[in-house]
Amino acid sequence: MQPDFYLHFSTLSPSVQHFIHRFRSMLQEHVVPIIDDHWNRGVFPQSVVEPFGAFLQEEFGDEEYVFPPKNPLPFRLMKLELGRIDPSMASFFAVHWGLAMGSISMFGSNEQKEKWLPDMVSMHKIGSWALTEPFSGSDAAFGLQARAEKTEYGWSLTGEKKWSGNASMADVIVIWAKETNGGRLLGFLVEPQMEGVHIEKIHDKISKRAMENVHIRLENVQLKEEQRLPNVENFKHVGQQLLSGRIAVSWEALGIAMGVYEAAFSYVQKRTQFGKPISGFQLIQEKLVNMLEEITLMQSMLFQLNRVEEQQGFVRSAQASLAKRACCRRARKVCSIGRDIMGGNGILLSYGVARLFSDMEAVFSYEGTDEMNTLIVGRSITGNNAFV
Repeated sequence: MQPDFYLHFSTLSPSVQHFIHRFRSMLQEHVVPIIDDHWNRGVFPQSVVEPFGAFLQEEFGDEEYVFPPKNPLPFRLMKLELGRIDPSMASFFAVHWGLAMGSISMFGSNEQKEKWLPDMVSMHKIGSWALTEPFSGSDAAFGLQARAEKTEYGWSLTGEKKWSGNASMADVIVIWAKETNGGRLLGFLVEPQMEGVHIEKIHDKISKRAMENVHIRLENVQLKEEQRLPNVENFKHVGQQLLSGRIAVSWEALGIAMGVYEAAFSYVQKRTQFGKPISGFQLIQEKLVNMLEEITLMQSMLFQLNRVEEQQGFVRSAQASLAKRACCRRARKVCSIGRDIMGGNGILLSYGVARLFSDMEAVFSYEGTDEMNTLIVGRSITGNNAFV
């Protein structure tokens, strides 16, 4: 794997290396040839779902799906590979596998798990997840306006959600709302065809364009009690799920940085100016070394965080936040240098950097903004809450 200057990836077991090789080959065959066109048109590549689902079924279909996984490293390496090849697909997978399926696994009843999870492993059914709202993002723990009102027959759901991934093609959407009387945070399994569910695709994005994000309006959506996730009542529960997401996004950022480095490295070997390859110029070598330095620091941080998790059995919220903050800052820097190395060609999709450069902007903001993760770490090391 390029780059791996400190040989982190050589420490992986042969079985994990084989697993990642197979996954990378699947992406090379089914994603790489079509993704620039779909990204440019702002359309999700539906043809990827079947081979992606077949891979997941073959690898994990014989196991019970459990989230968080007992051995998370293979899934984080999948996020790295997805980031390296196409971050839109990384978000598609994260929403489906980690958020939608993760919510059902962590908070659902046995009946809900049996109904949804087997077909979701193979991607025969697709999941979405909806927490963020038009006027509530970083303050979702307190500021949600979507409401769930208890009725004689179950629940009535009213409100709006924004940026929900996969919802335009989902079979089930995990929707979060505050209880009208009581203030509990409740999760519901909503099917898009239900009366009162209105889904509108968000257009004109400059990032993650092959990922379909939507605006959802909920108008008195009538739900039965068995459509409520029974084992969650507050944001602390959801926060444990989002902690895993922050770590996964850190690996995605690393993958993006590695993809940009690989494209830039290949470019400088072929591009000639003043009669020789530009890889022979001092300033280009400095840029490559700067990129490699940031990537090696990210790799070292994430592999060590994985060892910490293996040793203590968990990762603290502040540890996940520091990883997300550090890796996204460094990946953003690597993307900027890679685009700069290519000059004008750096803004063309066909040279392999422009799409990753643009997608990194979304990665920098989601799963906790840079500012929110800074304050989470600051609270951890000082004991003082400086959020408000």
